Amino acid sequence: MAYLLGLVPGPLVTVVGGLALITFGRALLLPLLPSARAVLSLAVIAGAVGIGALRWGTLDLAELRGVQAVLGPTVTVGPPAAAIACGIALGAAVVVLAVWFLEPAPGDRTDHVWGGFEVALVALALATIFIDPARSVLHGAGLAIALLEIVRWAGVTAVTAAVALGIARLLRDTGDFVRWVVLGVAGAAVAVAAALIAGTL
Repeated sequence: MAYLLGLVPGPLVTVVGGLALITFGRALLLPLLPSARAVLSLAVIAGAVGIGALRWGTLDLAELRGVQAVLGPTVTVGPPAAAIACGIALGAAVVVLAVWFLEPAPGDRTDHVWGGFEVALVALALATIFIDPARSVLHGAGLAIALLEIVRWAGVTAVTAAVALGIARLLRDTGDFVRWVVLGVAGAAVAVAAALIAGTL
């Protein structure tokens, strides 16, 4: 979390590495097919993160924040094909985050709280990479501006997490087939986004 909040420097691959550790822990508790869904969900999220990095040509989270501080959120900055690609990648990642949350399905209240915390971490990563509000780099900002930006950042993260959890609620009572379809469609969407972003370079 300290890394995503900008307190510790590092590359975007650190985010994926952290998610991989969480997913590995989940996979140890699952049968083969749900474990495969959890791993493939991580792959789609990692692909979306990679599209965000490719958009700005950097793996450094501080540089990505700096670009957004000047130009605005990644999903709003042209050319149009690049913005659309990033929007598709973000949408696919949020949908897949719901599938990832359900593998394994939370049981008691503790499972829901811990799972919600994990979803919030992923949502923070996605919000930071794709929809981090402009001026989120707070160095040199006055107290009032800094607090406003932190509130905006927290709000964007909360909305991202809420959308993922809402989709998870819809998927909770569906069968394995529906989850596989959702995962496949999201994976295809990330592939389309990657082709679009590559065409803008």
